[in-house]
Amino acid sequence: MVDWSETARFPTKLDRAAILKRVAELHDWARSQNLSELATLLDLPADASAADVGSRILGALALVTAKPEYAVVVKQLEILGLNLKNLK
Repeated sequence: MVDWSETARFPTKLDRAAILKRVAELHDWARSQNLSELATLLDLPADASAADVGSRILGALALVTAKPEYAVVVKQLEILGLNLKNLK
């Protein structure tokens, strides 16, 4: 699981594998919380294109951004958003 307390520094050099690993962890968390819409957005096919991954991350961020109870998840999605440029 991702260290969700990670707020002092934003890793900006995550590669595709690290991004997909974090998305999978967030997906599993969303499923465990019965957040089906969020889990569906974060359920990436193995061959997802960079555009699809980016679209899903940004969609998930839009879904939870205004919900204070998901602040930690928002932070993780923001970290992923900052790393979208590294998807290949």
